[in-house]
Amino acid sequence: MRLRERTPRSRALRPRAERLLALEAVPTFSLPVPLYVERADGAWITDVDGNRFLDLAMGFGALILGHRPPEVVDALRAQIDRGWHMIVPGEAQYELAQLIVEAVPCAEKVLFQNSGTEATMYGMRLARAYTGKLRVAVFGGAYHGTHDYALVQEDPLSPAREPGAKSIGRGIPDVVRDQAMLVLPYRDPAAFDLIRRHRDQLALVVVQPVQNTTPIEDNGAFLAGLRAVCSECGVLLMFDEVVSGFRLAYGGGQEYYGVTPDLATLGKIIGGGTAVGALCGRADIMELFARPGSAGVFAGGTFSGNPLTMVAGAATLRALSARRAEIYPRLERLGAQLAEAVQAHCERHDMAVTLMHVASIQCLHFRKGPIGSFRDTHPANRAAEAAFYALVLDRDVLVPGVHVYFLSTAHSERAIELAAAAFIQSLDDCRADGLL
Repeated sequence: MRLRERTPRSRALRPRAERLLALEAVPTFSLPVPLYVERADGAWITDVDGNRFLDLAMGFGALILGHRPPEVVDALRAQIDRGWHMIVPGEAQYELAQLIVEAVPCAEKVLFQNSGTEATMYGMRLARAYTGKLRVAVFGGAYHGTHDYALVQEDPLSPAREPGAKSIGRGIPDVVRDQAMLVLPYRDPAAFDLIRRHRDQLALVVVQPVQNTTPIEDNGAFLAGLRAVCSECGVLLMFDEVVSGFRLAYGGGQEYYGVTPDLATLGKIIGGGTAVGALCGRADIMELFARPGSAGVFAGGTFSGNPLTMVAGAATLRALSARRAEIYPRLERLGAQLAEAVQAHCERHDMAVTLMHVASIQCLHFRKGPIGSFRDTHPANRAAEAAFYALVLDRDVLVPGVHVYFLSTAHSERAIELAAAAFIQSLDDCRADGLL
């Protein structure tokens, strides 16, 4: 790779990182060569060696306005001049909450945290307290963070219509997997039968309106059916909108699909690039957080609702709200432009590659479609996949290790053309090498 020759300072930094850090970044973010970033602007990042890359990671989807948008920079600078950690609430917390309540259909009250992981953790705890029931159901292929309950996922070797569960990684008690959680088949009516069967134990069903690694647009009927069966069975429904919130539409997946859950989690975009999470939902459920002692649900966090996050988030949502009529159609158009160019090339040359996308969320799979759930993504051509992402990076386009990538308002049509060309040329190189 040319990039190895162009990144001597990054290579020199790697041994220090390995010596000091147990984990350098999230384990899903892997790159074929060491790469350390010095600065970022708009749709571009620059590494410590001065190499410039078109960024399709966009903070794992948090940076819908791109890097360092002026309105967010101004808000952060102004807040730093006033102080950035006071514990006592400030007005910015209420401003961001008001923007969320006005935008998100289910949101009557909001609780802020510092990550999407915390948001889903609190949502599950709240649902158990409100219903008096233990189990929480999640769908195969979903991602809800890194707490013990979120790391119970579908066993892909189990029966598709009644999947078994497995824990991801060590250190999670078996009782969490076996007694506290239930895994449902994604986009399959069999999930509704399982909810009915377990209704007396089920406190909550959690679903992403669009899954990260299998973004499928045609989810409206499934989500509506899920809403109906949860209401029928007295089970709460929570949308995990940490990724889709304020990205699919200003009102997130709830606006995009016209389905309103009881609770929703938010993150990423609502922090404007700072650490954030939020749980929102019906007031009669959320009010349990305000009850004292054993009558309520405990929540806390030293930096929850901190002023830097609140002003950055409010500045971001104000910018999105003011330009929503232009921003979301444009992101849809740019997403379609990139996806259609790449997919047409793959079909024309009979490559076993499927580019999935909904609006500005995209994911590439190295196998032929159609793909209806994460089970359909296996087995994949891992050799071609690894070579492709190395070749794309060598062409100065950065795609995160999970291979889910995101567009922003900072991406121009020319940037999309550059990304499409890098993808197509890299796929052709893989084909020339006999990998596709």
